[in-house]
Amino acid sequence: MIVKISPFARDFVQSRNRFLAAAERAGAALTSISHPLKGSQGENLATDVARIGSTEADRLVVLITGVHGVEHYAGSACVCDWLQGGGAASLPSDMALLVIHAINPWGAAYYRRYTEDNIDLARNFLDFSEAFPDSPSYEKVHPRLMQIAEGEASGVVHRLYEELGERDAIDSLMSGQYQYPEGFSFGGHAPTWAHRTVKAILQDHSRSASKCCIVEFHSGLGPWGEVIPVSMQQGTDLERVKRFFGDNIIAPRVDGGTHSARGHTTDGYTQVFGERELTSVVVEFGTYSPSTSLPVLLEDHRVHANGLVETEAGRTVAAANLEMHCPKDSDWQERVLKRGTQIINASIKGLQQCS
Repeated sequence: MIVKISPFARDFVQSRNRFLAAAERAGAALTSISHPLKGSQGENLATDVARIGSTEADRLVVLITGVHGVEHYAGSACVCDWLQGGGAASLPSDMALLVIHAINPWGAAYYRRYTEDNIDLARNFLDFSEAFPDSPSYEKVHPRLMQIAEGEASGVVHRLYEELGERDAIDSLMSGQYQYPEGFSFGGHAPTWAHRTVKAILQDHSRSASKCCIVEFHSGLGPWGEVIPVSMQQGTDLERVKRFFGDNIIAPRVDGGTHSARGHTTDGYTQVFGERELTSVVVEFGTYSPSTSLPVLLEDHRVHANGLVETEAGRTVAAANLEMHCPKDSDWQERVLKRGTQIINASIKGLQQCS
C-alpha cells in the first residue's frame, strides 16, 4: 500500500525534497539555481525549476511559489498535490507547464515575507532608471515601526487602526516604500537576486511561447480558507483573467483600494513577454485577519532589524509567521488543496481555449 505524504511541509528542506520527488515522478525536466546564502539551519538554498511538456510549446502555464518567502509553503503544497494527483496528464500537446519553486528561497527558509536584503519582491519591479516613488503614508508611520519593543506590535497596529481606519492603516504598512532600506515593505533600490532569477527563468523557458498564463501562489490575505484571485492587469488582459478564473477578481489598478502596488511582479512579467499574450493572476489563500497577522509581521521585522533571529524571540516569531501563512488546521489545508487544483486546471483550460 502506498501511503500518501502530506504536501504541507514545515521547513524548506522538507518542502524542497517533496517537490523534487513529485516533479520527478511526473516526468518533469528539472534544473536548480543555487542561492548564494545558506538557510536558517545551514541548508543549501535554491530555486528549483520543473518543466513538463515540449520546449517548443506555443502555450505556457507558469506556477510560481514563494514570491513572499513564508507564503511559499501553501503554494508548494498545492503544486505537489496537483503533480501527485496526475494533473500533468491533462496538458494538451501544444502546451507546457513550468513550476518555479521557491523563487525567494531565503525568505522561505527564514519564514520571512522578504528577501535576504529586506526587500519585498512584489514591490521590486520598478524602472530603476527613474526616480523612486514617494510613500507619504508609510513615512508617517516609519519612526514608530522602528522603535517597537518586544510585545508592543499588537498595540501599534491597534493604534494605527484607530488613527487611520483599517483600510488606510493596512495600506500604509503594505503598499511598499522606497525611502528606508531598513524599514517595513521596502521595495529596493535595484533588482534583488530573486528578481533577476525569475526574469532569467522566464526568458529562457518562454522563447517559443506566444501565450502564457502565470499563477503566483500567496497566502495570508482574505477570510479563512477562502481563495481570492487578484490581478494587476487591466483592459483586455483583465477580461481574459476573468474568462480564465471567473468574475470574482480583485483588480486594484482598476478598482482602487489597498495593495495597488508599484513595482509588482506582474510588471516584471510584462517586461519579459512584451507584446505576447500574458494572463497573470495572484492567488491568495485566506488565513487569519490582518489584526492578527500584522503584529506578527511587525514583530518579525523587529527581530531581524535587531539581529535577534537566533534568539528564543526569533524562533517564536518564525513559527508564528509560518502559522499565519500556512495553518496546521487540517480543514484549511484540505480546502486550499482543492482550490489550488481548481486554479491550476483553470489555467490550463483557459489557455487551451484562447484563440
